[in-house]
Amino acid sequence: MKRKVLLYAAIAVTAGLSSWNNLWAQPNSVQPETDVLYQHGRNSGGVDPQENTDSVTVGGTTKYYVLPDSVVNPGFHYTTDLFANVISTFNWSVTPAIASGGVANVPAYPTAPHYKQITWTATGTGTIQVQEVSQGGCSGSTTSINVEVITAPDVTAVSVPNTTCHVGTIPYSITCPNATLTISSAVNGNKGVVVNWDLTGPTGFTPVTNQTANLGNSTTLDLSGVTLTHPGTYTLTINWVTDRIATKSGLTQIADGTSTTFVVTAAPNTGPIYHIPNK
Repeated sequence: MKRKVLLYAAIAVTAGLSSWNNLWAQPNSVQPETDVLYQHGRNSGGVDPQENTDSVTVGGTTKYYVLPDSVVNPGFHYTTDLFANVISTFNWSVTPAIASGGVANVPAYPTAPHYKQITWTATGTGTIQVQEVSQGGCSGSTTSINVEVITAPDVTAVSVPNTTCHVGTIPYSITCPNATLTISSAVNGNKGVVVNWDLTGPTGFTPVTNQTANLGNSTTLDLSGVTLTHPGTYTLTINWVTDRIATKSGLTQIADGTSTTFVVTAAPNTGPIYHIPNK
């Protein structure tokens, strides 16, 4: 009986060491396509305990890769090929309320059982779950991650102060005042807001179009590089907006269209006085 206890203890220790070796053998990141995917809870700096929930933006599509177990997929190794020699199957599920279409194939890899994508259709919280099943029909443990689907960013208002009473010849050389934006973004910390804008104006002014500005967490759009040359009404339009999580979710240009007008007012140059001469 004593020998049996020692044997089972030895097996338990060996299995534990094997699990630890597999854990440390797992890479911090993989790159199945252009995007680098990090192991859940980690990022490019290593382990980050704050990333216990995957944040995504409603309307976006994100991809997920599960590293196959090399014991039941003996020809697979991630350093050689992330897709070759995978013989397991994988059972995926996602909370239906936040992804009505469920888990779908990645177009470039339609037969890969361990690489899928999800389109997020409603805000809220949920989970992604996946279970690997060996070719012999043995089910592995279920891995799950928490997901929060947040609202897309939006510019809800824009304002630019009028510039008044300018004297001189046209074209003027007036530095455009900065714009103040009211931005709705559900991203915590570094929002990474980016906007694209146009500025049009009165006849004679050369429009400034398709300008992209990285605002981060700022609500000030720097327009100091624009010279206002003519009196009249100018229109600033925000064409699209994105933020850090929207960009991650594939929503790099969310159409906006919020605009404002401001006026450059000319001060009159008072003319000479005319009268009957004294001869």
